[in-house]
Amino acid sequence: MNEYISGLNLVDMISEKHKVLRDKVNQMSSEPLNKTETHILAMLEQHGVLSISEISRLISISRQGTQKTINNLLAEGYVDTAAKEGNSRDKPIVLTAKGTAACRSMLEIKQKIEAEITARIGREQVELLRTLLTQDWL
Repeated sequence: MNEYISGLNLVDMISEKHKVLRDKVNQMSSEPLNKTETHILAMLEQHGVLSISEISRLISISRQGTQKTINNLLAEGYVDTAAKEGNSRDKPIVLTAKGTAACRSMLEIKQKIEAEITARIGREQVELLRTLLTQDWL
């Protein structure tokens, strides 16, 4: 894998590392969620309440795709709809207790993975990487 990665351009290198990290999180998780579902849960955790249209814009997928994924999350009990006064068309989506617990579990997994990375490359390198990724270069 290292040879393959080292031959890539920066954009593809970051994409490949992202894919490996996401796969590792999903492997360690006991939640049967796909990448889109976890992305939606993360957006709801960050923003609190969002409409399907807002979620669609935030994660850059079609409204129909978002609706289908939300329907799955509703059926599994990770999210719920909340009535919004004056708007019967676009119901706000909120995390349920199960959704909040799934987000908490994912955060714990991510913290474990970060600890593993820190053990392998060192605290200074992790802090450098964090600094580089938070800079305004895109």
